[in-house]
Parts: sequence; C-alpha cells; structure tokens
Amino acid sequence: MKDLIPDREHAYHLQEYAILEHEDGTYEYVGWDADSKLKKTDELSWIKGKAAIVGDILCLGSITSDGNEAEVGSKLELDYELRKLPQWGKSGYYCVVLGGRQASLLKSSDTGDLIDPDSPEYTKAQETLKKAGIDLTIG
Repeated sequence: MKDLIPDREHAYHLQEYAILEHEDGTYEYVGWDADSKLKKTDELSWIKGKAAIVGDILCLGSITSDGNEAEVGSKLELDYELRKLPQWGKSGYYCVVLGGRQASLLKSSDTGDLIDPDSPEYTKAQETLKKAGIDLTIG
C-alpha cells in the first residue's frame, strides 16, 4: 500500500479509497477490493484512476492502472492503513463516472451512504454534473 500512496502528506481516506492531491491541483484515487472470497489468493485487488471535483462532488473517473498487492493482507489491515490518512473533506459527495459521461452511485463523503434519488440533494447533484456534461443516473 505504501507504494500506491507515495506522498501520504497529500493523501486522504474516503471509505475504501485513498484520494491523492497533487501539487498542480489534480487528483487521483486508489481503491481496493478486499473481498477475498472472490479471489484465489490473499492479495487485495486495487485500481488507480483520475479524479476531479465538480461543484461539491468528487468524481472518480477513468481507471489508469490496476493490479494486486500482497503487502496489505486483510481488510482489517487495509482499514487501519486508510484510517491513518486524514478524512477527505473537500467535497460533500462522491460518485463513479463511467466512460467519461455517465455517473452512478452518488454517495455521502462523510458516511459512504447512497443518496436517495428522490432527494433534493440528488437532484442538485444531477444539475451540477449535467453542467459539466456528466449524466447522473440511478445505478
């Protein structure tokens, strides 16, 4: 995990993700799949990709690389390592953007809970993302 988060001074945790803030103002994310029941090894699968803030929403975008990691051997260890990072607080919400144009699963940055598609928060997020050319759909 240390190799994937080279500069912990500019890294945050957001649920199962580490958010990396670069000096040039760009963002990346690293996410892990710690459900070892689906794997043949004890390694954690990871993905890394670009991220951007649109309004009050962190958009986790295209995956730039992925792989496995033997250094963090369990979900408990992963949670412990991520909790060492400061909590992400630069946006109230986050979502995954697929194919650069469609977003799904709007979640609260504080709790990781899904935002109800019938709520005013969801409607506001749809409007914000639409201005950026992203369609937030119920996913």
